[in-house]
Amino acid sequence: MESSLQGRKFWSDNLVLGIATLLAGLFNMLYAVVLAHTLGPRDYGRIATLNNLVGLFLLPLPLIGLVAIRLGKRVQRRGLGYLVVGAGLGVFILSVLWSGALGRIFHLSQALIVLYAVSVVPNFGYALYIGFLERARRYLVVGALLAVSSGLGVGVVVIAVTLGHHHPLWWAGVLQGGLVGAMWLLAASQSRHLPDVKPTPLAPRILVTTIGIGTLQALWGMSDSLLAKAHLSTFRAGLYTGIATIGQALPFIVSSVAIVMLTAILDDPGHPRRYLFRSLALTGGLGAGFLIILYGRPGLVVKLFLGVHFLSIATLLSQYGVAMVALSLVIVLTTFGVAVGDWWSVIPAAGGTLLWIIWMLGSTRIESLVHRTLWSMLLTLGGTLVTKMLSRHRIDHS
Repeated sequence: MESSLQGRKFWSDNLVLGIATLLAGLFNMLYAVVLAHTLGPRDYGRIATLNNLVGLFLLPLPLIGLVAIRLGKRVQRRGLGYLVVGAGLGVFILSVLWSGALGRIFHLSQALIVLYAVSVVPNFGYALYIGFLERARRYLVVGALLAVSSGLGVGVVVIAVTLGHHHPLWWAGVLQGGLVGAMWLLAASQSRHLPDVKPTPLAPRILVTTIGIGTLQALWGMSDSLLAKAHLSTFRAGLYTGIATIGQALPFIVSSVAIVMLTAILDDPGHPRRYLFRSLALTGGLGAGFLIILYGRPGLVVKLFLGVHFLSIATLLSQYGVAMVALSLVIVLTTFGVAVGDWWSVIPAAGGTLLWIIWMLGSTRIESLVHRTLWSMLLTLGGTLVTKMLSRHRIDHS
């Protein structure tokens, strides 16, 4: 009976968070639509790079969320909240010190980089409280926060391009920082009365897996766009960012599937593979639908979400889409590794990611970046699957 209840809870959590993530994804695409149609490839590439640089400063974010999920709200009493905010302040100070060099590399204003980096501290706090809510499986609240944040993000860029006129990037930076701060406070208020959940011990192998996979998840979402900005002209970097904007929609949605799987396994540790196979099947179905759209009407997708100025990238969408399907499966497999402490899953994922980054260095063509991303992700998926099969007997469900 308990297993049946857990199964229903797994599917209901996926439904709730899946709908919210889809809604947030649509808002994120609308965010891209507004920026792409109003700014054009050059400024679109600039603001995307600024957001990706913030993502670089936020490398610890997935780790914060995963640790919060494993330990639960009880650890807040041990000062984790202060530690996280302190870490955010430290990263912000480093971002200020690096801003000059980053500005030269990515051809951006140093002051703009500092402005966007202000959001690092509230982002750290927000991730912590979202992790507490996810551990308590309050996915209705998590989904609402996710959708509201993304919806307000669209409002932010509409205001920025409407009032900003000649300085939309500055307006967007100020307003986005304020929005993240407000969401941090809202998530904290929603976490105030959560029940204590027995924390899952962070054994060394679990800690290694959590740190490794948390770092990799942050790299997967931004590395190619940052390298494109560094190695391509501003215009072509903006075009590549358009490809990534559409392609990354699938991993964004699958991230919610992986989180639901993780919390389901922590609550029902006796049947981890049951949740893994269900999550892989769900990811496969989402990936198939995604590719049908990208292969069937790539030009329509580009015109709808990015505008006619981006039409030259339509033929590359399907290749990038296959890469993102592979990445989505890797996300599920490696998150399973976090759940059961299978640190072996870090090795092929890290190796494939390192290969991907090194292989993209110095590439000066959009087609080459897409091609290398495709093969790197396929190799990463293959290596992760092989390692998963070879390390099966090492997995300890405790």
